[in-house]
Amino acid sequence: MTGILAAVLALAVINVIYKGAGPALLGDRTFPTRVEAVIVALPAVLLAALLVVDLAGPHWRDADWTLLPGLAAAVLLRALWQRPHLLCLLVAGLVTAGLRALVG
Repeated sequence: MTGILAAVLALAVINVIYKGAGPALLGDRTFPTRVEAVIVALPAVLLAALLVVDLAGPHWRDADWTLLPGLAAAVLLRALWQRPHLLCLLVAGLVTAGLRALVG
């Protein structure tokens, strides 16, 4: 068995134990409202953090300022005007591509 396969299997077992520990320990109890609000917000925050790390690159060397207006356009379309996800992605791509074409 290779090291990578062993690591994947170990992580799978740890994941099953981790996901089962919550319901086993908590039972039918509920979280306080503040804790539940943090848990609900966590996936969006983690996604945003991964996006920033991916866009900026290691040590912020690969940061591309033309992506920011595209992301802002997508956020505004989705958050303020409730437009569909596909439209938001298309507009973000067009804004970014347009800026890159203008800048050269």
